[in-house]
Amino acid sequence: MQQCPPGSEFVALASSLAIALSEKLDADEMNLLSNFFNALGDNLAILAAQREACSKSDRRSG
Repeated sequence: MQQCPPGSEFVALASSLAIALSEKLDADEMNLLSNFFNALGDNLAILAAQREACSKSDRRSG
C-alpha cells in the first residue's frame, strides 16, 4: 500500500460496505453497529493524538 493513498478509495470502500451491510441488517442492528464504529473511531483518534503528543515531546527532550 502506498504511503498516503487518496481518500476517495476509502470513501468508496466505506460506502460499498455500508450498503452491503444495510441489506442484511435491520434498523436496530444498523444503529448498534454505527454507534460501535463511531466509538471505535473516536477512541482510535484519542490514542493517535496521545501517541503523536508523546512523540513530539520525546523529540523535544531528546
